[in-house]
Amino acid sequence: KIMLAAFTATADPLAQKIIQETLQLNQPAVFLLDPYRPNLNPRVRLVWTPRDRKQQLFKFIREKQQTAGLVYVRSRRDSENIAAWLQQMGYVTASYHAGLSAEERRMIETAWIEGKMPFVVCTSAFGMGINKSDVRWVVHFHAPLLLSEYVQEIGRAGRDGKPAQTLTLVSEPTGWLDPEDKQRQKFFEDKMRSQQQQAQQLIKKLPKTGEINAVTQQYPDAAIALSLLHSTGQLNWLDPFHYTIVSSKKTQPVSQLHAAKQMNQYLTTKQCRWQFLLNAFGFHQKGGNWRCGHCDNCRRGEAFDE
Repeated sequence: KIMLAAFTATADPLAQKIIQETLQLNQPAVFLLDPYRPNLNPRVRLVWTPRDRKQQLFKFIREKQQTAGLVYVRSRRDSENIAAWLQQMGYVTASYHAGLSAEERRMIETAWIEGKMPFVVCTSAFGMGINKSDVRWVVHFHAPLLLSEYVQEIGRAGRDGKPAQTLTLVSEPTGWLDPEDKQRQKFFEDKMRSQQQQAQQLIKKLPKTGEINAVTQQYPDAAIALSLLHSTGQLNWLDPFHYTIVSSKKTQPVSQLHAAKQMNQYLTTKQCRWQFLLNAFGFHQKGGNWRCGHCDNCRRGEAFDE
């Protein structure tokens, strides 16, 4: 009998369901830890213009001098531009993204871990497998598109159990003065729709049953397409490597578009931010009447130190 264990850092109820179905886990023993971190103090701040976004970042970093942190952005270009701007302002920092060589990435990681570089301006490529316990702050210069990304990235802070601050900068609601967030959201939604269309084209060419490696050799983008076809009920996984097409009638997927809307709801909610996260990750009993007392919404109206 083959014993199988599956591990993941952040999985909402939908992701848990997909994992169980894909790996064919029959009545598995499930062990879950809620995402609440009592020493992390999440805050979301509205910015009105691109210049205001940079000024808010600069002000925050200036107040956190001599402490370790991370500035997350969503693109390589932003990582390079923001790092160059902060270097001009006299800060020791670097741009970090997947486009760097392995040697360049290791050099930046080492400098940051050893305290020679207080903070890094990075994309989501930074952090996997890296553990630094005394990170006192994380700034999202641009908000992540998904809650799972957000929880992973703020989770880099405060691993020593001491208080840490997390700040997310978001555009004003209309998008007229600062259109960056709306443009990024539209790009993401357009990309998702394009991938769905490509998946529907690919299903017409696929054999009824197949093996993922063979299919991806013939169709480079097939891995994403197969995942999307599974989400629409048109494909089942026989095991983690073999699929079978089960229906030509698609259903509406609970897709990443829904997850992206959930992220936007988090950014605009008036309720306790940790309560929102607990409920989003399926911990409804704990999150029911939760009030953490230390996020920006719980402390609204108070003059508190960031």
